[in-house]
Amino acid sequence: MPEISVIIPCLNEQDNIKICIEKCKASFEKLGVEGEVIISDNGSSDKTVEIALQNGANVVHCKEKGYGNALRFGFKFAQGNYVIMGDGDNSYDFLQIPDLYKKIKEDDSDMVTGSRLRGEIEDGAMPFLNRYLGTPVLTFILNLLYKTCVSDSQCGMRIMKKSALDKINLKSEGMEFASELFVIFANNGFKITEIPIRYLKTTQKSKLCPLRDGIRHLVYLFSNLQSR
Repeated sequence: MPEISVIIPCLNEQDNIKICIEKCKASFEKLGVEGEVIISDNGSSDKTVEIALQNGANVVHCKEKGYGNALRFGFKFAQGNYVIMGDGDNSYDFLQIPDLYKKIKEDDSDMVTGSRLRGEIEDGAMPFLNRYLGTPVLTFILNLLYKTCVSDSQCGMRIMKKSALDKINLKSEGMEFASELFVIFANNGFKITEIPIRYLKTTQKSKLCPLRDGIRHLVYLFSNLQSR
């Protein structure tokens, strides 16, 4: 039985998926724990799946498009006591898995989220408007409405107790999934902490649509106030 399950949602990540898997394995070895890497493929048309299998990852196929769909689908297959999520474009440094794991164990948190804004952001890794407007505004609204105390609500690298995930019902299909996780954990009284992380510049073209995705986050945050 693995101690850690890493879930990586993927759509055409052939250029970066190998290094992501290698970093996960190096982190498992450093920690001295058994781990698994699960690629939740969202319909890749390149060699993502082939490369992932060649490098020892488990691949599951999510037919419903969307970031949230891919992660929720991947979560179903996780067998570890702790579940980590991170993107397959090598923007999140999976060599920091030990930092996340040690923090959640030490604090007995239910979720530890990374914070790019309190960590290190490589030049060109995050668009100017995302860094100085979009993410801070969404984070402020999340903290105001749901009494969370995070500094980077849009960070996609997090570790969670599998026991906590098993108690909640996640529904978001798209990028608003990042906000939903915080809202559901906060509404259930789960403990959330954070650590600073590195955010790396990637060669992969971003799949974000800032205006559309930002609106989806806002709609989710305000439409779920009654569930508090």
